Amino acid sequence: MDSASSGSYGVAVAQLGLSFGALVALIALWSRHLTRLMIAPDGSTLQAATESAARERTSTGLGRLLPGGRTGTVVERSLRYIWRDPKTKAAWVTSLAIGLIVPVFNALQGTGSIYFACFAAGMLGIQMYNQFGQDTSAFWMVATTISSPRDAYVELRGRALALLVITLPYATLVTVVTTAMLGDWARLPEALGLSFALLGAMLATGAWTSARFPYSIPQEGYKNVAPGQTGLAWISIFGGMIAAALLCAPVITLTIWLNVVRDGDRWSWVLLPVGALYGAAITLAGLRLAAPRTAARLPEILAAVSRG
Repeated sequence: MDSASSGSYGVAVAQLGLSFGALVALIALWSRHLTRLMIAPDGSTLQAATESAARERTSTGLGRLLPGGRTGTVVERSLRYIWRDPKTKAAWVTSLAIGLIVPVFNALQGTGSIYFACFAAGMLGIQMYNQFGQDTSAFWMVATTISSPRDAYVELRGRALALLVITLPYATLVTVVTTAMLGDWARLPEALGLSFALLGAMLATGAWTSARFPYSIPQEGYKNVAPGQTGLAWISIFGGMIAAALLCAPVITLTIWLNVVRDGDRWSWVLLPVGALYGAAITLAGLRLAAPRTAARLPEILAAVSRG
């Protein structure tokens, strides 16, 4: 539209054709991946591998890089859920795509802002919500291993670490790419600080809402919420997002103060360590607050996530 309004009709036609081609390619790629996700056999129904092959798999790969004990086990299990479960995988693909498309496309159109990069952290942080819903009725196996708030804390911490393995580098990448497209390198530290703070707030509120408002994700069909639990899903997701935004208020206030009162370009680097430390601290606080509630509500959580 901008090119056509300035009289560059050839450029406008070329841009329109490029956009149309990119849209067709994205739809084709999206359709192919969704089709493969929905028709591929479930790994749990396939014939078990031989004992030697199982030993070989456990001695190499991701498992060797993870910490020992329950934490490493929970992280590996969560990552396997992301890779194997069709609905979990589709949710992650959607969040990854939208988290990149929104800031990048706005930057391409000349209407972008460095703060749009925080959209990636927000979209990926949503994956922390309803952590037990993806377990469905199999959550009883997790529940039998939780006998104290400490066990619940380690379980939630492992799930949060599994998300951070993906979300932290991806949010950083999106922020750097958006900054490079806008050429606003002076504001990169504050954008990263805001992204890390928002991600920490999303993890904290996600852990709490997972314990307080769990709901079931049906394994069959296209719905992601079991009948009768739509209200729980809305409260969990949108209530948690609003709470996360409020929790980020100190970092947002500091950002505004530095840019309005102080020389923003000179002091913006302060927001990177402040945002990172604030995000880590609020994540730990959220996990510790959610752990006792999780340990006390195991029967209620199991009943809620088993409806699908």
